[in-house]
Amino acid sequence: MVISQASVQNEYATRTASTDGCPGHFTAEEQRKMAKLWSLLLDYLSEVRDKSVKVKGEHLHKIERDWSMLKPDESPKLDEKEDDEAVTRRAWEQFTKGGSSIKRLGGLFSKKQQLTREQLVLDRHVNETTWQYVDRMAGRHVALMPDEFIPSFAHPSRDTRNLWDTFWQTVTIKEHPDFWVYRYMISSGWNVDKALADIKSVIEWRATEALDQINYEGDVGIGYDELRLGMSRLIGKDRLGLPLTYVRIRKIMPRATESHVFKRYLMTDFEMTQNVTRTDIRSTILYDFTGFSMDNTPLAMILFMVELGMKPYAESTSVLIMLVDSWLFNNLWSLVRPFLDANLGARIIFAKTVDEVRKFIDDDQLPVELGGTNTFAADYVLPTEEENRKMFDMEGRRAAEDVWRKRIAEFEVATKEWTQAVATASDAEVLDAGFPCTACRDAAACELGRAELALNKFTRTRNILERRGMVGADGNLKLP
Repeated sequence: MVISQASVQNEYATRTASTDGCPGHFTAEEQRKMAKLWSLLLDYLSEVRDKSVKVKGEHLHKIERDWSMLKPDESPKLDEKEDDEAVTRRAWEQFTKGGSSIKRLGGLFSKKQQLTREQLVLDRHVNETTWQYVDRMAGRHVALMPDEFIPSFAHPSRDTRNLWDTFWQTVTIKEHPDFWVYRYMISSGWNVDKALADIKSVIEWRATEALDQINYEGDVGIGYDELRLGMSRLIGKDRLGLPLTYVRIRKIMPRATESHVFKRYLMTDFEMTQNVTRTDIRSTILYDFTGFSMDNTPLAMILFMVELGMKPYAESTSVLIMLVDSWLFNNLWSLVRPFLDANLGARIIFAKTVDEVRKFIDDDQLPVELGGTNTFAADYVLPTEEENRKMFDMEGRRAAEDVWRKRIAEFEVATKEWTQAVATASDAEVLDAGFPCTACRDAAACELGRAELALNKFTRTRNILERRGMVGADGNLKLP
């Protein structure tokens, strides 16, 4: 099923989200295809139950430079009109512009290069992690989470990841595993074999890139500068009531740091949204290219964002609105367009004016800086020592993980029975939510979702939305 831009625009014009091809609204044929896909997935999971892959972990690398000569409270000297954005831009200019004795390529400079004290201060300002900043301000090592990461008690090696574990860690963050799996049905045009291949590819990618550890550390393990600049912020909801994230492109200065740092920021941001939308709510992203320059968005970074939106997080967005006022963007877009799949392309909306943005976002949700009346700004709130206390309770985590694995086994049994029943049932039975095998499987999915909700208190740090009280006890985002 290929989505058209006209159908997407009609949803917003009528304020009615389409339910076609969504769980709970499948046709009999779509339900049978889902059953076939799950049958193949169960076979795949049986094959990889004991299979592990080696972690590459490019995005786990931390910037480690010797800042010991600096005082803990030493900060860049500010001019009267300077703010954090100006300081980061000064650091970017220091390390990338002509005339500097420091040469960077894609944000990387030689570790042998000697920095002046002023340069070191700028370097620490843009490169220290949130945890490093909290430690520095406290003058001690603050226990925000356990120092040692354990992937799982069944497969504790930090150098490898078990594919079976990775699959279930991924799909159980949703209230029903179907909510994650069906996205690949949609992105593949309901081609079962292609959907299966895409899922296998994504699971292996998540394993080799250690997404479980990226979730474990959350915003504690990423650069504090990206967070304090507020490059990407959830600010409200669109006309369909879906979460709205506002991205200010002019604040992105990836060359002020190393490329893997900004990539990890993007991955953490995607994961945060997934973790608090357990009912599979899509989200909308408004990219504000006002004041855009090529320095803000290197082609490699744009291609990485496109890659994330197509496979790892396929069908997770409702619309991507590009507010563009620069001719430079047209040149960049001509290089990006060939990499888009049809469905993602249909969800990309170009707006030359704010009035065109208003077709998708009401005025009370549009930020003030774009002429709206939305004054909500989810300024970054630093993590505290108390919020992740459960992560230190190893016995509690072990018990929660045991329950989670039992619930997975129950769901697997219920799913196998369901796939067999769907193969021989009539269309009416397949579509009946009260069909015994369907009801049994849905009940098992509900218990599995509860088990994961209990487990993730031990396996990932809380994020800014949880810190601000915007996530309910059911794990779902509560929009203002």
